[in-house]
Amino acid sequence: GTVWYKGKQTIGNIPFINNQTVTLEFDSEKGTLFFFVGGAQQPVCITGIKEKIRFIIFMHFGGSICTIGSLKKLEAPTSVQIANKKAIQW
Repeated sequence: GTVWYKGKQTIGNIPFINNQTVTLEFDSEKGTLFFFVGGAQQPVCITGIKEKIRFIIFMHFGGSICTIGSLKKLEAPTSVQIANKKAIQW
């Protein structure tokens, strides 16, 4: 539920649980990274990303497993403007 950037936390996304699908969508034209939990777009996003990015997975608890289901280029973004958006400037 919390997004950390440069040591600062931004609360607002729902926490995810075991076996739940978490999706990240990067809009390279807008330089924005959106988070989805269980298919629902989350309010906290990261904006102003102008350089190439790479994804790094960090597992907090021992024995945790992460499966990357796909990595693909979308024809069009699935993210939308939401009323309670909280943007973190990159």
